[in-house]
Amino acid sequence: MKTAMRFFVAAVGIFLLTPRCLLAKEVLIKSLGSSVHPCVPCGLRFLPTLNQSFPKDNINEGKAWLAAKTEPAEINVDGTWDSSEWGMMLLHQAKNAREVTGTSDNWEIEGVVSGKKVFLVFSSKGRLVYTTEASQKEDGSLSGSYIKGIMRSDSGNKAMLLRKTADAQTSQPADAGNAPTHVVVYRKHYHNCPQVKAPVYVDGKEVADLQNGRYLTLNLSPGKHMIGTTKIGRMGSQAEYFDVAPGTTYYVNFEFPSAWVCTIDIQKADASEATEAIAKLKPNDAKRVKIPEMVSLDPIGK
Repeated sequence: MKTAMRFFVAAVGIFLLTPRCLLAKEVLIKSLGSSVHPCVPCGLRFLPTLNQSFPKDNINEGKAWLAAKTEPAEINVDGTWDSSEWGMMLLHQAKNAREVTGTSDNWEIEGVVSGKKVFLVFSSKGRLVYTTEASQKEDGSLSGSYIKGIMRSDSGNKAMLLRKTADAQTSQPADAGNAPTHVVVYRKHYHNCPQVKAPVYVDGKEVADLQNGRYLTLNLSPGKHMIGTTKIGRMGSQAEYFDVAPGTTYYVNFEFPSAWVCTIDIQKADASEATEAIAKLKPNDAKRVKIPEMVSLDPIGK
């Protein structure tokens, strides 16, 4: 028994080595009588209380830290990035703008571009956890460092490298221009787990609650978006990254793969498969829509 417990602790410690796996704060290792420290990039640590595990810096101090970066933007970091430290990261920066917003695996991101550098604040449930600073290299990657709390010096910083993922190649009509993109999200009718909520999040915003046996259509601008059943990340729920072309329709299936465990598996579906399934479903209830301007409930194929 003791040998098995030591193996379990070692395995969990290896898993929690990087920020993408650090939000395990809700997990209690009951057999050890303590909670897993959620914010230690270099390994596993146990603390008697959860509140001690977060930095003292709050989100308002993070906003002030960003506000101090005042140079005009000379780079644009809009797009999807990948990092061994952070996993997949989706950043939004409008043309000629300095402000940056985004999501990563289990993190909310707010930032600013100042000169040739980007400064980012990573937070969870309104609490600042990490700050980062990075510069764009000749190959287009972002190279810099991060630290728990607010970055005040180079002391204790850890290296970070972000590489931009290749844009998805999607066929589209020649005259599509800037026509909006449509993403149809559907949930087949299941006798198991009928009351389980399936919130639909787009780029960190909850747009609707998808009911059992229903569908809805998301009206999105062309470009990169993260669609999922959670605000951010993939711990417990899922999110998928999409690079959508103008004037094109995509289909996403919120699948319940198990008859015994009520978990959602997000699946990108082709048009023929999706239309066959949608023909047996109904549009979602309008009362379950939270951002009406992003959602259409018009019948499909009726």
